[in-house]
Amino acid sequence: MTASRSETSGSRRKAILRAAERLFALEGYHGATMRQIAEEAGVQLSLVVYHFTSKLGLYSAIFEERRYVNDERLARLKAIPDLRADDALEQVVSSFTDPVLALHDEPDGIWFARLILREASDPSSQERPVIRDQFDPLARQFIDALKLALPDKPAGFHQWAYLYSVGALTQSAFDTRVRNIADEPSYGSKHDFLRSYLTAALRYG
Repeated sequence: MTASRSETSGSRRKAILRAAERLFALEGYHGATMRQIAEEAGVQLSLVVYHFTSKLGLYSAIFEERRYVNDERLARLKAIPDLRADDALEQVVSSFTDPVLALHDEPDGIWFARLILREASDPSSQERPVIRDQFDPLARQFIDALKLALPDKPAGFHQWAYLYSVGALTQSAFDTRVRNIADEPSYGSKHDFLRSYLTAALRYG
């Protein structure tokens, strides 16, 4: 394959991934169809099948392509020098939230952030390997870090606290909701509020 043909193939694959990301975020895994995704990407259905084989293959490829987000979260977590330090919890929270919040400032990234919410809250997600393979290993490492930063919490606290934190983080992908319930024109920095909220909930919960 020539370089130009390879670039064309790569750009079409990218277009399919972005279209799928948006439609899966809007319609859910079961709601979006391969044909709709092909139409959204401006390609033939056969090309979608050629690149990804199946709907699950395409869905998994989206999360695989965005693996760098979780890689950055773990890199930041591992860079914390002392998880027993007074400010360790703040550093753990920032490692957990900031790479995901950065997606909210990207036109394409926000759809992936919303797709994470879809997948995390979908009961049928257990039928797919995404959460198990790409998020559970990360969860275990953050839970271990929380145990060191908050050693006096009762058994089970750190696991539930992590899941509640996931809920707050993923829900933050929808700014329209807060605009609908805000009486004032300015409601502050979402990023700062989320960090402060999670830190307080973890420390004093």
